[in-house]
Order: sequence, then structure tokens, then C-alpha cells
Amino acid sequence: MKKTILSFAIIFSLFSCSKDDDEVVPQPQAFTYGSVTGMSTGTTSSAGTTSPAGYTWSEVKTPQSSWGINGVMNDRMLTDDFQIPAGEKWNIQNFYFYAYQTNFSGATFPVNEFYFEIYSFDPAIAGATKVYGDLTTNRFVSAEETKWYRILQAQTVDATRKIYKMKIQATDLNLSAGTYWIKWGSKTSTGTHFYPQFPHDASKVNNAQQFIVASSTWFDLNDGGQRVSFPFEISGTKLPN
Repeated sequence: MKKTILSFAIIFSLFSCSKDDDEVVPQPQAFTYGSVTGMSTGTTSSAGTTSPAGYTWSEVKTPQSSWGINGVMNDRMLTDDFQIPAGEKWNIQNFYFYAYQTNFSGATFPVNEFYFEIYSFDPAIAGATKVYGDLTTNRFVSAEETKWYRILQAQTVDATRKIYKMKIQATDLNLSAGTYWIKWGSKTSTGTHFYPQFPHDASKVNNAQQFIVASSTWFDLNDGGQRVSFPFEISGTKLPN
């Protein structure tokens, strides 16, 4: 009897292990969203000026005429949208935004505070629902050089606007498929900083906006009569549905 019971236990154990080994458990898949294609325009400007060694230009093309948009939180906030494809769910861990401060040449980029909120609809429209974030939690992590200098088209040598890539933390941010808007503002230890816009591309939807704090008013962001959008990226993992 003991022998029979032992044999049954061994068979049951083997069956159970085999079942566990065959089971496929979906694993989170790392992803990145967004692109900065077009922000670096090469080492030679349209005026024929060569960029400093190790750097490229980020040249604004006409009819656009602004280096970038003021991003100081006490003055204004900016917003742009992003899309999560149908059938996907994201655990977002970090955002990456791009900014510069004119004439800055120090070792540590002066932006040291970054705040954001996520909306399920255009926040400029009444009734938009906030799904994440606040304007009191500083989510700035770090900043590093992009090796790009911002210049205007046909501008001669001007290495005064070095663009930095900022890493922004998102904690416990899980979003399902849909279109979302991120509204952000940032602060520096000193001076004013700016967010460079993408070169206009008529094939893309450009719909960035700015919120003027003093008047509590939203405005479309236009440059040279053209609506603009901002470069930013997202990293995290895709979750099983």
C-alpha cells in the first residue's frame, strides 16, 4: 500500500510540474514612443556655417521665426498630445522633454523643477478630465546635452542655445488605448528657459497650445502662421490586457 501511494504521488508531482512548465505567462514588453527626427539638421547651416566640433545645428526653417517657446511655469504652461494604439495598455515610467536657456554654458542645466498633468481630452476644452498628475509634485530627474545648438534659418554663428534632454519621472502611471494630452510647466534655478518646437510638417497634426497664467487663457501655438508641436518621448512597458 505504501508503495502504491508513493508511486501515485510521484506521478502527480510530475504531471503538475509539466503543466507549470508549459504555461505561458505574458511578460511586460519595454517600449519607447515619440521621435526627435528633424530636430538635428546637420553640421552645416543653410547659411553655410559649420557647427562647433561634436555638435549639430537644430535650425528653425522659415516661415517659422522663433527659436522656442517660453516654458516658465509661473508665466505659462504648455500642452501637446500623444496616442496609445488600440489594444495596448502602457505603464509609463518616464517622459523626456527638450529645452534650452539662452547663453547658458554651465555644467548643470538650470531647470530643476518639472510638473505635469495628463488629461483624457484637450485641457483647453471645458469638461476635460484629468487622469494623472498635479502641479505640486516635482518630477524632474536629470538633464543631459543633446549636442544640438538652436539657430534660426540663415543665421550665422550662434552657439548660445544649447538644447538639453530632460528626464521626467512618472510613478504608477498606467493608461489604456486612447489619445491623451500632457500639460506641463517647469522652473529654473535662475533665468528663463524655452522649449524648441518641431520644424513644421504639413503631413502631421500639429496642435500644441499654451496656457497664460495671468489671464487663465488658452491659445493655439503658432509660429510663422503655422501650428507647432513639441518633441517629447515616453518610455515604459506594455502591459497584458
